[in-house]
Amino acid sequence: MLKGYIDGIASSGYIAGWAFNSDSPLDPLTIGILDEQQQEIAWGIAHLYRDDLSVAGCAAGWCAFRLRATAPVSLLRNQALTLVDRASQEKIQRRFPVPYAEDSETAASTIDALVSSDPTTIVSVTQLNGCQDVFGSYLSTHGIDAFIRAAYVYALGRPADASGLASYGQKIRTKLLTPFQLLERLVDCDEFRSRARLLAAPNAIGFPFR
Repeated sequence: MLKGYIDGIASSGYIAGWAFNSDSPLDPLTIGILDEQQQEIAWGIAHLYRDDLSVAGCAAGWCAFRLRATAPVSLLRNQALTLVDRASQEKIQRRFPVPYAEDSETAASTIDALVSSDPTTIVSVTQLNGCQDVFGSYLSTHGIDAFIRAAYVYALGRPADASGLASYGQKIRTKLLTPFQLLERLVDCDEFRSRARLLAAPNAIGFPFR
């Protein structure tokens, strides 16, 4: 089922909102925004992260969009806008009036800012907190040992050692540790901090738990 919402339009020309398919929530939707004449005035991929969407259980938080409109904001402010799935042209939501807010467009000026704006990587392991169902599904399908092995490769870039496999496996089996908490521990260890690596976002091809 397609779900989504147009949050609003900004003076800088960007339309913000969220959209995802609940049947495959980690496969990002390519969406379009139509004006009242059913002309497409923005399109792109709904794959940005937002904390509020994670808390709400929407695609683990990775389904937001911020798209620049091709039409002037002055012409769009008093129009109904329609959010559609671009592949099927199925209507997801029509909104009128669309909230408007003043803002300013700022370009990324540092490497950290560029990294944090990349929707294919996570900025913090806390951005995986909404993936509990994803991890649970992986465990049910592949088992605890397979999850631990995948977690080691994902976080540390190496195979799991025998002691880690045994220790973490026992903790997960006895509910002393959740899959998310395992990832937290791996990312918080000295080995990770000594050679920190970019970790793939849940909606990216390199995310191993899909």
